[in-house]
Amino acid sequence: MKILRSSREILGFNGLVMIFTGLSFFIFSKKITIMMFPNSISNPEALEVGLILRYFMGAGLITIGIILVLARRISIRSGAQRVLLGSGIGFFIIFATALYVSFNFSVNIPIIALILFPILGILSLFVATRKYQG
Repeated sequence: MKILRSSREILGFNGLVMIFTGLSFFIFSKKITIMMFPNSISNPEALEVGLILRYFMGAGLITIGIILVLARRISIRSGAQRVLLGSGIGFFIIFATALYVSFNFSVNIPIIALILFPILGILSLFVATRKYQG
């Protein structure tokens, strides 16, 4: 697969996934908050805090996505690989945090997040550590 050969392609793909995820946090902020914290539906203040946090998370994810998409234009391949290495490590940190929160705070983390972030992490690290790329 061509996408597995180029750090620049993976950076673009990861960036688009982050932008899409960030937009989802804006569009579905209430649904996500209620899904993760079902008791918040009966507490307007808790629901408002949850919505505010989803908006900030969405903005952060969109920002990261834009940086990743723009980083694929780095003219030095090793620079693109370093950004990809950092994003791969970051995806595993997001995954580990999701597992920690899920097990320790009775939060319902969406299964798509538990699947998506380790896949992006593995793909990023795999391509970032390859010596020869097409």
